[in-house]
Amino acid sequence: MKFKKQLLALLGIFLLGILLSCSSNIKQQITQDNKVILPQNLEQVVESGKAATVQIGSLSVEGPPGTGTGFFIRSDLLVTNIHVVNRRSFDGALSVAKLVDTRTWYTITGVMATDPIRDLVILKVKKKTGETEPNILTIGDSDTVKTDDFIITIGNPRKGSKFEHGEVSKGTIKRITPHFFHVKAGTIRGGYSGAAILNVQGEVIGVLTQAITTGSGYAVPSNHLRSLLKNLPTKVTSLDEWREEPLIRFYSTKFAVPRGELKSAMKKYDDAIRLAPDFTDAYIQRGNLKDLVRDFEGAIKDYNNAIRLGADHAFVYLKRAGTKSDFGDHKGAIKDYNKAIQLKPENAIRATIYINRGNTKTVLTDYKGAIEDYNTAIGLKPEDLILAVAFNNRATAKNYLGDHNGAIEDCNIVIGLTQKNTILAGVYNQLGRAKTAQGDNINGIIDYNKAIRLEPTNPEFHYNRGMANTTLGYNSKAIKDFKNAMKFIEKVVNNFELVDDETTFAALRIRRKIRPGLKADIQKELRVLE
Repeated sequence: MKFKKQLLALLGIFLLGILLSCSSNIKQQITQDNKVILPQNLEQVVESGKAATVQIGSLSVEGPPGTGTGFFIRSDLLVTNIHVVNRRSFDGALSVAKLVDTRTWYTITGVMATDPIRDLVILKVKKKTGETEPNILTIGDSDTVKTDDFIITIGNPRKGSKFEHGEVSKGTIKRITPHFFHVKAGTIRGGYSGAAILNVQGEVIGVLTQAITTGSGYAVPSNHLRSLLKNLPTKVTSLDEWREEPLIRFYSTKFAVPRGELKSAMKKYDDAIRLAPDFTDAYIQRGNLKDLVRDFEGAIKDYNNAIRLGADHAFVYLKRAGTKSDFGDHKGAIKDYNKAIQLKPENAIRATIYINRGNTKTVLTDYKGAIEDYNTAIGLKPEDLILAVAFNNRATAKNYLGDHNGAIEDCNIVIGLTQKNTILAGVYNQLGRAKTAQGDNINGIIDYNKAIRLEPTNPEFHYNRGMANTTLGYNSKAIKDFKNAMKFIEKVVNNFELVDDETTFAALRIRRKIRPGLKADIQKELRVLE
C-alpha cells in the first residue's frame, strides 16, 4: 500500500499518459553529405534499444522533479546521469524507473558505482510491477568509433505538458576527443540525459550527458562506463547517503545560484575541485559564477583549466571570450571567438559566437567588421530571440556609422521578433539615437521614454534623453535627466545583461557597458546648464 501511494505521487513527474505506450515516429535521417548507408537491421536495433530504455524520475525538495533516461546493462542494473537522480528527495519518497512502452516499473534501491567527473552512475533496481523483461544492452568499444559513424539514441523528452516516451533520434558522431563525443541526432534535447548512444550493431558506444541545442549534444565514451563495471562493488549505497557525498552535491549547486546563495555555491565548487582536481565541469561552473561576481581574472583561470583538462567545447571558448572582453582583453576575446567558430558548433551557438564577436568589434570601433558578423548571425536563421539580438546590435553599429535609416529598419524588425524587455529597452534607445541624429528630437524623446520605462536605471538612456531635451531648449527637463544619469552611473559599472537561454549556455550578451567618458560628458552638460 505504501509503495502504491509513493508511486501515485511520482506520477506527477511523468504527467498524463505515463502508463500508456507511446509510438515513436521513426523517420529515416541521412547526414547532409548523404554518405551514410543504413544497415538492413536498423529497425531491429531501434526496437532492441527501446526494450532496454527506461524513464527515470525522482521527487525533489531542491527543485522541479528530476526526470531523464536510463538503460539496462543487467536485469537489476541501470545506467544514467548523476544529474538525473542526484537531488535530495522528500522523506519516504521513491525514485523509480519505468520501462518505456510497457507497464513495468522498478524502484531504485541504491547506487552500485559512480563516476562524478563524467556524470555517470550505475543504479541497483528492483522490479515492482509489470511482466515485461528488459533487454540488456552490450557495452561496445568506444575506441573503435569514427567521425560520421551512424548512431541511434532513445530518450524521454518533454513535449508541452507531456512526455515523448521512447522517442528515437538518429544521426552521426560529429567530433571525437578522448573525453567526449559530439553527437548530432534527430531532436535530442532535455529528457535525453542518460540515454545510450548506440552504433549500428546496437552496442552502447556512449552515454549522453548534455544536450547543447535541439538535435545536438555531448556523450561520454562507453569505455569510461567499462572502467566502472570492471571494479563493481558488492555493497549497495543508499540513494540518500550517496546524494550527500560532496562530489554528488556539486550537481545540485545550480539551484543555489538563482536563489542568490552565491557563497554557498562557490564553496561547493571549491570543494569539488579540491576533491577532484580534474573535474572539468566544476571549473566551468565556478568560472561562470566568478564571471557573475566580476572576478574576471579568476573566471578566465577556471576556463583555462577546463580547456587544459579536455573541455575543448565551443561554448567554453565562447564563455571565456565573453569574460576576456569584460576584463578588457578584446583581442584575446576575438581569438577565442575564432577558435569556437573553428570547432563548427550548431547554428544557435555559432550565431551567438558571431553576435558576441560583433559586440567586441563594436567596442574596438570596427563597426563594419561588427556588421559583417551580425549579418552572418542573421543568415544562420537562429531562433527569434537570438535573431532579435543580432538585429538590435546591428542597429547599434549602423548608428555609429551614421546609417540611421538602416538602424531604424533593424529596430522595427526586433520589435516584431520579441517582447523581452532587456532587448526592447536597447531597441528603443537605438531608435531614439537614430531619430535625434536626423533632427527628430520629439519622436526621439518618445523612444527614450519607452526605453527608460523598460530599464529605468540605465544612465545612458537618461543622458541621451537629456541631450535631446537640451536641443529642444527644455533645460529643466535636461538637468533632471543628467542628474538621474549621474545618480545611476554611480551604481552601475560595466554592467551587462545575459539573455536567459539554455540553448546558448547563457552566453548571449546584451551589452550594458558604461562607455568611457560618459560621466565626464554628464558633468560637462550639468556645468553648462546650471
